[in-house]
Amino acid sequence: MKFNILIVEDEVEISEVIKKYIEHEGYNYKVVENGFQALEAFNQDTFHLVLLDVMLPGIDGFQVLKEIRAISSVPIIMITDRKSTRLNSS
Repeated sequence: MKFNILIVEDEVEISEVIKKYIEHEGYNYKVVENGFQALEAFNQDTFHLVLLDVMLPGIDGFQVLKEIRAISSVPIIMITDRKSTRLNSS
């Protein structure tokens, strides 16, 4: 049985990098670009892992997480490229 990964990422550059790593490991994957597509894909296919961007058009990654958690315990890794300008002062 092949391992299926759902990649939910709206930035093409980021999804391309992720895809290269997944392809190198020989896993199957599907890439979608927004939260609505993510939920549709998740309900149509079986995925063993979800890589889920936090900031998505439509509905955000946290809402997608909530919707998936209502029906599944599949592992989900939240990803983001959000940068913080605050530095920890110590």
